[in-house]
Amino acid sequence: MVGSVSGGNASALIAAFLKKASARQDLDVSLVKKAQDQEKMQGEAALKLIESAANISASGKVDVRV
Repeated sequence: MVGSVSGGNASALIAAFLKKASARQDLDVSLVKKAQDQEKMQGEAALKLIESAANISASGKVDVRV
C-alpha cells in the first residue's frame, strides 16, 4: 500500500496525519484544562458551603442548624 503512494503524495499524507495528531492533542489538553477548572470551582463551592455551615454565633458555639 505504501508503495502505491507517490513521493509527492506521501509528504502531503504525512503532513495531514501530523496536523490531525496535533489537533487531537490540542483537544485533549483543552479537555483536561476544562476538567481541572471545573474541579477547582467545585472545590471552592464546597469550601464556601463548609464555611457558611460553620457560622460561629456570638456565644462562641457552632451553629449546626442547616
